Amino acid sequence: MKMVKDMKENRKHHYKVVKPFRFFLFVVISIMIIIFAGYTVIGAGNAEAAAARSYVQVTIDEGDNLWSIVERVNKDAYIDVQSAIYDVYEINDIDAADIQPGDKIFVPVY
Repeated sequence: MKMVKDMKENRKHHYKVVKPFRFFLFVVISIMIIIFAGYTVIGAGNAEAAAARSYVQVTIDEGDNLWSIVERVNKDAYIDVQSAIYDVYEINDIDAADIQPGDKIFVPVY
C-alpha cells in the first residue's frame, strides 16, 4: 500500500515558469490565434456580403413595384428576384408599404 502511495506522489509535477516574458508572449499569441480563427469561421458565411456590389438609384414611377424594378435593373442576370427584393429592403431600410411614386431607392446590380 505504501508503494502505491509513493508512486502517486512521484507523479505529481510542479511546473515553474522560468522565463515569464516568453510565457506571456506565448499566451498572447495563442489568444490572438484563437480570436482570429473564430472571426474567420464566423466571417466565412458572410463572404458574399463582403464582395463588392454596385447599386443603381431608381426613381419609383406610378404602377412600379419592387419585382418589376429589380427585373428591369437586372434584365440580363439570372437572379432570385425574391432575394434581390429582400436586399432592396435591407439596403434602403424600407418595407413594401413604404414606397411611393417619386421615391428614390437603391437597387443592387448582380
